[in-house]
Amino acid sequence: MRFYKPIFRCEFEGVAETQSVVLEKDVKCDVDVLIMESVSGYKVKASPRLVDRWLDAVVHVAGSAPIFLLIISGLLTWALMGIHFGQSDVWVAMISDVQAILCYVFDSFLMRQLLREYSEQRSAMIEIKSRGNSHRRMLGNFKEKMGSEAIRRIAEKCGGEHLHPLDHGLRTQSLFARCIIFSAKLFGHIIAVGLYWVGIFVWLGFGHHCGWSDRWQLYINDATSALMILVFAFLACLRECYADYTNTCVDAIFRLDSTLEKELRRLSQDDLPNATETIMPPKETYLQVVIFYYADVIGTLVGIIILLLVIITWAAVGPVFQFNNTWWLLIGTYAGLVGLFDSFVLRNIQGKVHQYIESQIDDLDEDDKIIFNGLSLPTPSADKPKEPSLSRRASRHIDAISSNLLMVLAGFLVTIGCLVASSAMHWSLTGQLISNVPPSIIETFFMLILITGQNDAEAKARIDLTNIYYRRQRLLSFIKHVKTIDGETQPIESAESN
Repeated sequence: MRFYKPIFRCEFEGVAETQSVVLEKDVKCDVDVLIMESVSGYKVKASPRLVDRWLDAVVHVAGSAPIFLLIISGLLTWALMGIHFGQSDVWVAMISDVQAILCYVFDSFLMRQLLREYSEQRSAMIEIKSRGNSHRRMLGNFKEKMGSEAIRRIAEKCGGEHLHPLDHGLRTQSLFARCIIFSAKLFGHIIAVGLYWVGIFVWLGFGHHCGWSDRWQLYINDATSALMILVFAFLACLRECYADYTNTCVDAIFRLDSTLEKELRRLSQDDLPNATETIMPPKETYLQVVIFYYADVIGTLVGIIILLLVIITWAAVGPVFQFNNTWWLLIGTYAGLVGLFDSFVLRNIQGKVHQYIESQIDDLDEDDKIIFNGLSLPTPSADKPKEPSLSRRASRHIDAISSNLLMVLAGFLVTIGCLVASSAMHWSLTGQLISNVPPSIIETFFMLILITGQNDAEAKARIDLTNIYYRRQRLLSFIKHVKTIDGETQPIESAESN
C-alpha cells in the first residue's frame, strides 16, 4: 500500500488551458486587429496506460445499444429453449453459471465506469476552478479601475437579462439513450423494488408446496439470474448515456468559460497563465480506504484475470466430478459469492463518488459566490425542484442506508455465512444452492438500488451544471456592458459558435 494508491486516495493537480488573445497589425489602416482564436472545449483525457485505455474502450462497448440488445435477445432465446430443456438440472445449473460469470464481468465494468466518472468529473471541476481564479483576479482589477458605483450600475443592467438553458445534452441524445433514461425512472422506482420483493415472497410461499426442494431453489435462482443480467446490462447502458450527457454539458460550460476568459484578457490585457489547482483526497476511515483498494482492483483487469484463472481451474477439475450438477454449480457459486460482496462495494463506491463530486461542486459554488458578491451581482440559479414525493423520499432513505460503510461489512459477513453453511453441507447440491440463491436475490436488489442512486445523482448534477452555466452567462453579460461603457460596440462572440 505504500507504493500504490487507488484513485480515491491520490491528490490531483490540474490547470485550465490559458486562452490566448492575439493582436496583429493591419498595415493599410495602421491599427491593431484582434484575432480571436477558437475557444477551448472539454476534452476527456485518456489514460496514459494502454491497458486502461483498452479497458475503457471495452467498457464503453459493453454499455452500447448493440450489446444491450444482444443480451436481451440471449435472454429471450434462453426462455424459449427452456420450454424444451427446462426439466434438465444441467440446463438450470448452466444458466446459473452463465449469469454468475456475466455478472462478475459486469461488476468490473460498472466499477470501471465509476472510477472513470470520478476521474473525468474531478478533472473538469479542477479546470473550471483554475479558470475561475483567473476570472476573479481580472474582474477584481476591473472593479478597482471602474469603481464600485460603476460596477453597481452595470450589475443592475445585466442582472435581469434572459439566460439560455443548458439543453446541449438533450439535443444530442439519441432515441436509444432517451429510452434508457426514461426506463431508468421505472426500474429505479421504489414500486419496482417493492414488486421485486413481492415476487420473492410469492416464491417463498410455494416452498412448502414444493417440499423446499433443490428444484424449487433452482427456479428462483434462474429467475433472479435472468433479471440480474438484464439489470447489469441496463445499468451499464444507463451510465454510458449519463456520461455522454454530462460530458456534452461540461463541454458547453467550458466553451462559455473560455469565451469569458478571452474577453477578460482582451479588456484587461492580462497575460498571466491560469494557475494550477490541487485537490486533496478527503480523510476516510481505515476500513473505507481498504474498500477503495479493493474497488480499484475490481475496476482493473486484475479482477477479470482472476476470474479467467478460476474458470480454467474449474474446467480442469471437470473430469474429477464427472461433469455432474455439483461441478456445474461450482463456478456459479464462486462468481455468485464474489458478486454478492462486490454489489455491496459497488453501492458504497457509487455513494462516495457522488459525495466527492458534490463536495468539489460546492467549493466551486463558493468561489463563484465570492465573484458575484464582489460585483454586486445576484447569483443566478436554476429553478428548485419540486418537493420529492413520499416514494422518492423512501427511495433516497434506502439509497443512503445501502451505501453506508457498515453495509459493506454486513455484506462481507453474509458472504462468510454462505461459505460456512455450504461447507457444513459438504458443498452438496443443496449446499451450493445456499451460496447461490440468497446472494442472487440480494445482489439483484442492490443492482436495482444502484439505478435509484444513479437517477438521483444525475438529477442533482443537472441542476449543478445548469447553475454553473447560468453564472458564466451572467458574467459574460456583465463584460458585454463593461465593453459598452468603454466605448466598444463589437458584440462578444458566442461560445456556441466556436
